Amino acid sequence: MDKPLLDEYCENIFSLFLVSEKTLRFNELYETLNKLGWKMSKPTLIAHLHHLLKNKLLIRKREGKQKVTYTANWAKLETFQQSMKTDQFIRNLLRFKEQFKACPIDEQVIIITNILTLSNLYQLKLLVHDAIDPSKNFEHSIQYIFIKKFFDFFRKWLIESCHASKTEKAPQALSMIDYNITRITNMIFAEKSQKHA
Repeated sequence: MDKPLLDEYCENIFSLFLVSEKTLRFNELYETLNKLGWKMSKPTLIAHLHHLLKNKLLIRKREGKQKVTYTANWAKLETFQQSMKTDQFIRNLLRFKEQFKACPIDEQVIIITNILTLSNLYQLKLLVHDAIDPSKNFEHSIQYIFIKKFFDFFRKWLIESCHASKTEKAPQALSMIDYNITRITNMIFAEKSQKHA
């Protein structure tokens, strides 16, 4: 899967357009990015919008003298848009924040373990699609950036929980992560070596 020439700022901006499927004015875009914690200055946003426009990932429309809007270039992402219709849960990830943070830390680690597995399975699925139809390689790489970006929210929320309570939650999280590493390692490798013994 070829990685598009997008830095983190471009990924954040473009992911917002993909998840919202809206036409946004500059100030709406700026405010929404900052609310999500993807802070950037207005000059940085302008520079990265130009990069996305140059790569034909966004479309800029002028309506009258003052109103300029931006939207995702869905013509370049036809396969991605079709898959979005079936992957509704991705669009709803942000509403899970309060539910996630209300969970005990060990449950948060279990959720993230599953999220990381799901993210990697999506990448594997897209790589297999690339093998079948290399002409969709660019779309697949964009799709994976988008999926990864929104699954990363869960990781961010766990780290926030650990920062908020370093003495209580962080050691608990580490213990649960170590437990999962050992459990999965044993499940994959120990059982196989016993079968071959």
